[in-house]
Amino acid sequence: MIRDRPISPGAKSPRLVWCAALAGMLVVSAGCHLRTPKQAFPENLVAFGDSITRGYAVPVGEGWVELLAHRMQAEDGPGRPGVSVFNAGGNANTSAEGMKRIERDVYPHLPGVVAIEFGGNDATHDARHVSVEQFELNLLTICRLVKERGGKPVLVTFPPVINAWHAFHGDSYYARWGGLDQCVEEYRQRTRAVARRMGYPLFDLDLLLRKKITATGPERWILRDGVHLTPQAHQFVAQEFMAFLRNRGFVDAADLRD
Repeated sequence: MIRDRPISPGAKSPRLVWCAALAGMLVVSAGCHLRTPKQAFPENLVAFGDSITRGYAVPVGEGWVELLAHRMQAEDGPGRPGVSVFNAGGNANTSAEGMKRIERDVYPHLPGVVAIEFGGNDATHDARHVSVEQFELNLLTICRLVKERGGKPVLVTFPPVINAWHAFHGDSYYARWGGLDQCVEEYRQRTRAVARRMGYPLFDLDLLLRKKITATGPERWILRDGVHLTPQAHQFVAQEFMAFLRNRGFVDAADLRD
């Protein structure tokens, strides 16, 4: 089940006020079934994060979580049990705001794999700001709560920010880091550190997209707001996350086709 679609693409971000808007009950609502004769993969996959997870500013059904669900369904055969994919992303959410809704948006879908993606909005310097130290504690708490309910945490880094395009470009607060992207890098590094220290799988979304941006420029991958992903980027992330699941042993390689 994919729930709570993005707010209007015309809204500004990252100063978005998260709104839960139900729209478009996709094929995922009935559960996307994955061929798993060995049943190596848990029955649910929950994507828990901010607007990057939610699929902000792309049409309904074209966010990476929905595309991943459709990839899983395409691998299925009639009548086979499989995986249900749930989008628990919240536009503009910090890790602290995510924690406030974990009971409602994540717990009902456990046990399963939970992809946890926060950090970009934590770096804002308004009343919602979350320090990097508190962000790390929040990640550890989220992972602990997921594990206590039979879930398997997967940590996901926040994607690159194109400073020159972002609404915070020129904001003196971020000058000490050299820009917003460099500030957010501290949160990405904490995400990587938690994954290493706790032994959690890491899907380094930032590194994957940064390589693409270096090779071909940012226009194909990041929208002109400087932070959200293009439709092409969402396609790429869905493809890479499917490969990540396979390579990490969540999915039997023999049961999937590219």
